[in-house]
Amino acid sequence: MVKDYILAALGKHYPVTEEKGIPYEKLDKSGMHFRISSYEAQGLGHLCAMEMTAMLGLMKMESVVLTAEAKDLPLFNIDTVQAAGRHTLLVEFYDTMVSPLAPDQEALFRAAADRFASLPSYETGPRWYDSIRYDFSLGKTGKETRKQGETIIRACMEAYLEAALRAPDTDPEVKKAKTRAYADQLLAQGGPAVDQFRKLFGEEVTRDFFTSCMFRS
Repeated sequence: MVKDYILAALGKHYPVTEEKGIPYEKLDKSGMHFRISSYEAQGLGHLCAMEMTAMLGLMKMESVVLTAEAKDLPLFNIDTVQAAGRHTLLVEFYDTMVSPLAPDQEALFRAAADRFASLPSYETGPRWYDSIRYDFSLGKTGKETRKQGETIIRACMEAYLEAALRAPDTDPEVKKAKTRAYADQLLAQGGPAVDQFRKLFGEEVTRDFFTSCMFRS
């Protein structure tokens, strides 16, 4: 599981504590089953992990979102989807920076992405967030992506952790405001996960989940 690797990697650098009793730990609707967990990485920020199964287990999705609060870093989002025999991996970084990303940090992320440039890309249509998604983000699909999935995630996570060591400290409240602005725009303009959640659970639950748990701010 992606979550287990990310937590283990974080735990080598930061004290990580699971937040118990979160309101959206378990959600079930229309044959779709969501299991959600939330963690605090002291000195860094917040991690939300969501697993979804549907179609009697034939469709599986896992999402991990890491939002920095004490360090000025991009929002880090990983999605894996298995459906109809197809495997898709998204490793995305979004500009929620207080100050511009430093060139040496950008180079870390770009070097990780370049290692997998030959893998088939997962193409999506235009989205409002294209302008704030860093171009070293990855969207890959196919059998080879499935084989190399763990390697891709490991390389990107190592880049993130190294960037965190170099990142300046930042005011957590200012940083949270950047995350909240991203979440608010996502809710206003939509995205695959938000749109699906809204259809299943309605506006109130969707807004509360995405602002208080998925992109805690």
